[in-house]
Amino acid sequence: MINMKQLFFSLFSILFLLTGCIQPPGIDDVYKIAVIAPLTGSDQALGLSLINGAELAVNKANELGGIDGKKVILIKEDDGGLVGEGAFFAYRLTRTEMVLGVVGHSDSDISIPASEFYASAMIVQVSPGSTVPFFTERKDVRGYVFRTIGRDDTQGRMLAEYVLKHGYKRIALIYSNREYGRSLSGEFAKSFKQSLKSNKSEIVYYNRIERSKEDYGSLLAQISLAKPDLLVLAGEYNDAGYLVKDFPKYGLTMTQFIGGDAVYHDEFIKLGGKNAEGALVISAPPIVDKEYIVEYKKYFNQEPTGYSANAYDAASIIINAIKQVKEKDSEKIAKVVASTMNFKGVTGLISFDEKGDLTTPGFVFNKVVNGKFVVINNE
Repeated sequence: MINMKQLFFSLFSILFLLTGCIQPPGIDDVYKIAVIAPLTGSDQALGLSLINGAELAVNKANELGGIDGKKVILIKEDDGGLVGEGAFFAYRLTRTEMVLGVVGHSDSDISIPASEFYASAMIVQVSPGSTVPFFTERKDVRGYVFRTIGRDDTQGRMLAEYVLKHGYKRIALIYSNREYGRSLSGEFAKSFKQSLKSNKSEIVYYNRIERSKEDYGSLLAQISLAKPDLLVLAGEYNDAGYLVKDFPKYGLTMTQFIGGDAVYHDEFIKLGGKNAEGALVISAPPIVDKEYIVEYKKYFNQEPTGYSANAYDAASIIINAIKQVKEKDSEKIAKVVASTMNFKGVTGLISFDEKGDLTTPGFVFNKVVNGKFVVINNE
């Protein structure tokens, strides 16, 4: 007969080991940071770009001798794009792994609750992809929460100004039912109404999109009835790809597509095929450090895309702070990160304001031309 008590303690011991509660020998000789992103689920391509960016920053730091001769260890976790998973890893990293900084998460839905764990443990969190304003607006996490990307109120205003400047009259606005989708669509709608000087432009369709589908026929059929000349998506790259792929089937060949920063991934172009051509997408600033592109292709055999550069900069800022502090004091490290001014990132100089936001968000517009994203800010 199985001894249930012995079985329980055996399973508990295994779990204890897996969750990092028993530290390996020599752990005091390294500096640990973590990166958390979805490596499973519908956002895995974006998550992988984030993981890769952070990994490249750590590899480069170690190639240059680490920190005072000690290696930087990168702990990689998969939150699956799920709030519960994100909270679990946030708790584990702050209570058992005792990391000195976290790069992540990509989704605002996850970053916001996870930040409560990081802040309470006085561990810095730098998100490469969370754009919802509320993420940095809370005073109880201030000083520990930062991001290397702009906010939805900034890109929402940019979208509205672009739409009105280029004379679109009938706008369909759809959004994913996540914090990001609700936030960006709301900021766009608010700025659109505030900037509207006549009744010639209007939002003729406004609805939620069900995520992670490959067939949006019923939604596109509804949208086509509104006869929009522009469709704005506050959603993710995979959904955007499947949407534009079927535009011709529903008479939307003359409808311009424009998406927020979460659409900026090569996977969107791959999924959308020839119908992604001409699409407009907002993104973080383009990479200005050409050496980064060379190194990324060398390590991962592909072009950097998604939030890879943002994650690289986030990890680099944390590593730089640890180098300045020269001890495993997460509170002191967070203070150095908070004082970041004109840090030389791969997308340009980075400075944080008192909330942890970028002082110069630098969003840009891109157009898909010959299967590639091309910056078109001057159009």
